[in-house]
Amino acid sequence: MLRFLRKGATSLYVKIFLAVIVIVFIFWGIGTFTSERKDLIAKVNGIPITLKDFEEYYNFQLSRLKQTFGELSPKDLAALKLKEQVLEELIKLKLLEDQAKKLKIEITPIEVTYAISQIPSFQENGKFSTVKYQYILRELGISPEFFEKLIRSDLIYQRLKLLLTAPIMVSEEEVKEYLKYNKQILEVLEIDLPLNMCIQKVTFTDKDIENYYLAHRDIYKEEEKVKLLYLFIPYEAKVSVTEDEIKKYYEENIEKFRVSSRVKLKRIFIPANQPNAFEKAQAIRSELKSLSDFSKFGETKSEWFEESALPETIREIIKVSHSKDIIGPIKIPSGYLILGIEEIQPQRVLKLSEVKSEIRKFLEKEKRTNQAKEKANKIYAEIVKANGLNAWAKENNIALRETEWLTKKELSEKFNDLKFAQKIFSSSKGEFFAPIETPQGILLAEIKDKKPERTLSFEEVKEGAKNDFLKDKGKELCENKAKLLIGELKNKEKITPNEPILRDFNTKIFRIHRYELKENFSPLIYQELMNVGKKGLIEKPFWEKDTLKIFYIENILPFEEKISENEISEANFSLLKEKRETWFKIWYQLLREKAKVKIYPVFEKL
Repeated sequence: MLRFLRKGATSLYVKIFLAVIVIVFIFWGIGTFTSERKDLIAKVNGIPITLKDFEEYYNFQLSRLKQTFGELSPKDLAALKLKEQVLEELIKLKLLEDQAKKLKIEITPIEVTYAISQIPSFQENGKFSTVKYQYILRELGISPEFFEKLIRSDLIYQRLKLLLTAPIMVSEEEVKEYLKYNKQILEVLEIDLPLNMCIQKVTFTDKDIENYYLAHRDIYKEEEKVKLLYLFIPYEAKVSVTEDEIKKYYEENIEKFRVSSRVKLKRIFIPANQPNAFEKAQAIRSELKSLSDFSKFGETKSEWFEESALPETIREIIKVSHSKDIIGPIKIPSGYLILGIEEIQPQRVLKLSEVKSEIRKFLEKEKRTNQAKEKANKIYAEIVKANGLNAWAKENNIALRETEWLTKKELSEKFNDLKFAQKIFSSSKGEFFAPIETPQGILLAEIKDKKPERTLSFEEVKEGAKNDFLKDKGKELCENKAKLLIGELKNKEKITPNEPILRDFNTKIFRIHRYELKENFSPLIYQELMNVGKKGLIEKPFWEKDTLKIFYIENILPFEEKISENEISEANFSLLKEKRETWFKIWYQLLREKAKVKIYPVFEKL
């Protein structure tokens, strides 16, 4: 089924789509990763992390960083500790996959296919579009195979988290306290120092700019470039697929169309640390005469669970149960669980009629691909005899296409093939290549010319170097001023906007509920203000875009009004989600601390 998503074709969607990708990490021009499986990066609890694993995730993460921040120098990457971050992410993936395996959680190819088809960015008029899917992945610089791997990892993460945190519930009192806290009003004095105000005070000479350029020459480079001659054979042949061919494919690949069983459950959880937990669970169970009675104990919503996501004990009980049954109390490590079975959907194989159109599209694409391959292989044999694509084209009076000068990244994006781009840049002028498959057709290429990487001269980048110098010095000046200001303010009992020492700063006073902070500030500032518990100066500044901000909490006003049942119901979901997220993070931290990690020398050489 996954192959249906890989066939089809061709940047406006990229920035929107980046927000959709949940676990996510192409390598352009800084170092090289071309070794094969023979090298190991690390092992975690005996599970290997290969160079190929590392290459894929490192390249993807680097691509995302470059789309956000532009080109990055080796010094920038070292400061970001990108290598270490990627390795840690891979360790996490391997640990979670291992835990999922132990708990018999399986993700089938059809589940990955379905998950991808439900991503809005891949849809047109509410339906999955193969062309749009491949177009966006090409713009992102990743292969469908790698994206499917990311989606599978995310499904494992979500399934594992759901299984482990499902017993965690929240009480009405917890929800009320949560609402009271979030409805508190902060009265805040915000002290701002815009970067441009600091830049205006930076004095410099042309020699300062030139010295800055000399100290940062590694970021002022023109990348190696290449120009190709190529022949493109599109997948455009007219083909037909018979009913017998569709039926044969369906019968030979029947397992690809199997959907696992799932169950819709209501749940009540009684923590083991409560006094007389078992007796309480029994008392609750005795009051449950029907599924509607679950609402008496705060459980109003039902959730679907894949059979494979449930613990084996519960799975076995559900196998012999029926819709509308109430089961429990069931003893689990953290307490007692009572379940209401709302609906059971048994495992089944999708009917031929349900997947017929997909199979037809797949087989049509496969036939068009095979015809293009046959044509390309025949031409390539002639190119070899002529000792070059250009020579063959001249002999046969064929007009070849020619690219502009392209960097490795641009070449990879143009043909949606990172390995092809890496091969081109490691080859010499005049070399020609065997047929390359792309989402739109078959490519036959020859290197017409190459330009080596070069460091740009000071005159070429003088204006850019000046802007970079001013920004760096302006930030340094702003941060020094903020540090001095905090030093003067922290001993004051009360701070007002009229303080003489604030004359070089912009100030404003505002009132804001805690729940409004997330929509009005960057994540770092949001977290700081959300967690502040007392009045006073926050003794560190925060950059938000091009402004350095300092905050003084004048007052925290408690919420003392009555909380409605509707508010409690709405907040229950948010608090439950937050509580489960926190528990899962702590669980993973403990898992990571216990893990035995061995890092091999090849990692340090990258």
